[in-house]
Amino acid sequence: MQTMDRSFDRIDRQPEATTGKHSQRELPIHALAPPPQAMQVLPGCVVSASSFNNILASAAQHSGLDNEVIAERIHICAGYMSRFMRGIGQQWAKRMVSFMRETQSLAPLQWMAEQMGCDVVLRDSRAAEVAALRARLSEIERAA
Repeated sequence: MQTMDRSFDRIDRQPEATTGKHSQRELPIHALAPPPQAMQVLPGCVVSASSFNNILASAAQHSGLDNEVIAERIHICAGYMSRFMRGIGQQWAKRMVSFMRETQSLAPLQWMAEQMGCDVVLRDSRAAEVAALRARLSEIERAA
């Protein structure tokens, strides 16, 4: 009787660091984040006009690292990283937005911001309108 090659055994395709219920508990999130001044911050108009996938791609490009290196550093396998960059990340981002809308809570967003050394500031539509009008007024005054 011939036995199958071990390459056909059922194995977990993800590295041990990404499996199990408490696998990411030990990740030093604070240690990975550089100071906020070194972080890429895109203008709001760019963010609002982009998909989450485009934002992920921009962040990866800004880092100068390829996806395999990023995957290794955040303790996920390269295959999952590829799927994450192509669509899973956007699906989860949309789910988090839906979750926050349904619960009427920005707490998850606040937690993520806190992990990166940032604060969440709500936009005041009147303040934005006033700023836009002031900018327009300055434009008109310069042209006159």
